[in-house]
Amino acid sequence: MMKERMQKLTESEIQSILERYPEWKLESNDGLQSFHFEKKFSSFQTAFSFITKLALVSESLDHHAEIWNVYNLVRLKLYTHDQNGLTKRDEAFIEQVMKPN
Repeated sequence: MMKERMQKLTESEIQSILERYPEWKLESNDGLQSFHFEKKFSSFQTAFSFITKLALVSESLDHHAEIWNVYNLVRLKLYTHDQNGLTKRDEAFIEQVMKPN
């Protein structure tokens, strides 16, 4: 199956996402923009439950964030690798992950 090419998000679209999801931050490194999320959960078990949700969302969207976990701390870095930037796939990922269970 061929992946569709996604258009990069505009600055106003990025700002809209950041306003709707203040837990997410925008970072730029050598011109590459990415969304970042960091959260300390109450326990390893709740952190891992969140990681499980990430896995399910990732598979359903065929879009995978970079995930770091140490005990109850989870960090994510998200961007569309084949576009070297932010696209609607990143927005869809954030929307799905941030939905209440």
